[in-house]
Amino acid sequence: MSRSSPAHLPDLTGRTAAVTGADSSLGLVTARVLAEHGALVVLAVRNPEKGKRRRP
Repeated sequence: MSRSSPAHLPDLTGRTAAVTGADSSLGLVTARVLAEHGALVVLAVRNPEKGKRRRP
């Protein structure tokens, strides 16, 4: 089985990603990694105040 890692992601400049649960846990990590690779990330959160504090 091959393993994936953030290092395997291509340049995502010009792409938009919507991440649910982006104010904590796996969603937050996913949003950060996508942003680090150039994607415009839309954070979908239940609590907007918490989401504002968690910008990737």
